[in-house]
Amino acid sequence: MSELNFNYQHPLFKNTIQLYGDRVGGKGHFEFAGLAEVNETKIILLYGNPQSLEHPADWRRFLRLMNLAKRIKKPLVLWNISIIHAATTQHHTSLALANAIQNTKKQLLSLLLPIITVYDEDYEWNNENGEIGWTDGCVLVKQDKAQYSTAAKVKQQKIEIVSKQIDIPNQIVKLLNEVSEKSEEKLLADRFQTLTIHERIP
Repeated sequence: MSELNFNYQHPLFKNTIQLYGDRVGGKGHFEFAGLAEVNETKIILLYGNPQSLEHPADWRRFLRLMNLAKRIKKPLVLWNISIIHAATTQHHTSLALANAIQNTKKQLLSLLLPIITVYDEDYEWNNENGEIGWTDGCVLVKQDKAQYSTAAKVKQQKIEIVSKQIDIPNQIVKLLNEVSEKSEEKLLADRFQTLTIHERIP
């Protein structure tokens, strides 16, 4: 990572350090990607938008941050990033992109650290990207919790449904604590299971 940015501002995070460094493709299209703290818990955070993971540089940045998470033993939080949708739709667009996606998927499925996804009220759910993802837990911001009660019953993933964004940090930390109690074997087995069974969000 060859460039640092200490000036990222978000009300839910503090002590953020945005990390760049791709010499080929530039900074990529994440809103934020780097180190952050949520409720005093240090994490690796990738905060996405609709353009995230459309280019090889984005996937390489994703991969580098996963490797960083492995080295410093910090959990990974993916915010508003639909990995399954991006990997499926972008895989065949170029050989470079296909290789970057394949390498990232392998690391994602073998990372021996918790991976939590977050989808806030700004995320646009539709029939194409309604997958929770290959992760160990998920926080959803939904106003009508009863409507999505079935999602909370998914056995392959822990899902927390909140009604407002301010509640997200507590749920992230809660899920991280619960997932951290799993053995490495159980963690990877449950994550691998999400390859074949995906819970869709309406």
